[in-house]
Amino acid sequence: MAKLLCVAVLVSMISAGGISPAGASEVIGQSARENEAVSLWLKSAWREYVQRFVTAEGAVIDDGNKGISHSESQGYGMVLAVAADDRALFGRIRDYTFETLQVRKDHLFAWKVEHTDKGPNVADSNNATDGDLLIAWGLVEAYKSWGDNEDLNSARLVLKDIAEKLVRDTGFGPVLLPGESGFSSANGKEFTLNPSYWVYPALEAVARFDTSANWEEIAVVGEEVLDLSQRAPSYLPPDWVDVSGIKLDPSEKFPPEFGYNAIRIPLYLALSANAYREKKVADFAALKGFDAPGGPHVVHVVSGEIKSVMGGKGFAAIAALTRCMDTSEPFPPGLLRVGADPYYSSTLQIFTVLALAERYPQCLSQEG
Repeated sequence: MAKLLCVAVLVSMISAGGISPAGASEVIGQSARENEAVSLWLKSAWREYVQRFVTAEGAVIDDGNKGISHSESQGYGMVLAVAADDRALFGRIRDYTFETLQVRKDHLFAWKVEHTDKGPNVADSNNATDGDLLIAWGLVEAYKSWGDNEDLNSARLVLKDIAEKLVRDTGFGPVLLPGESGFSSANGKEFTLNPSYWVYPALEAVARFDTSANWEEIAVVGEEVLDLSQRAPSYLPPDWVDVSGIKLDPSEKFPPEFGYNAIRIPLYLALSANAYREKKVADFAALKGFDAPGGPHVVHVVSGEIKSVMGGKGFAAIAALTRCMDTSEPFPPGLLRVGADPYYSSTLQIFTVLALAERYPQCLSQEG
């Protein structure tokens, strides 16, 4: 008989000192023990995350990137705060995001903030579209949870500017520019794109509340961009691609590598409610460099050369998710333990466990 999800989660929490054995027994005895266990794990993980990465002002710190904050970290923080039902901290992260990063002449966000002795300093006012989309997603999820119309109205303003400034028509259909500046040619016919900027669960969520663009169509085009980017010998998508008409190749402006951007793609596919995308998660499991025992590796997509390992539980967790989707291999309990990795890996770890709990709870069960 399969062990319950809550057992795997609680064993991890006991090992990490997050809950006492007596508390574990009490939870196991509850009728809704699986949901309760997930909730307890998330709240414990969120507390640890906040202590390590969120300032009193609401900045989410990327400690692996010289301690900056960026629109991506703020957006991830907002989504996780809603998931943890932490309305007070959501408000603090949201307010810091708007007050500090929304300094452009539109409703988009400067992507990079440095923290100095004199306070936060916007170091680059260009936007990052995935960060904007994550922020809009966080606002929509907050509206769904707590019903504040101001959050929904703010999300719609952000989405309107994404639609007007960052959506471009191509031979494949509408695509998302990674930022307003620096990603399109002078003639406006050639674009540099990032397949991991298609945050599929965000596109699905905002499509229910906003009509500034056809977000569902944009998501479908993202699938096509992803499919065309996955080629022999590695079949792993590069972090960046160049598009001209219906031609798509690894970008000449960046190393042709599957790396720390593209590692998010199977996670976003797994978080999607679309059955086609769910099926594609498993495709990653057996790809060379992604299936390495030590964790996924950076891979040169043209030569197939396996390069440096992506060390961190978040990256290993994404790979474990794909293996479960492919072969039903149980998710390793050790990847549930939190508290040591830097911001980026820690963030992806929590999102992966959320994907497992919401969509693939069988992966968190073990035969015994």
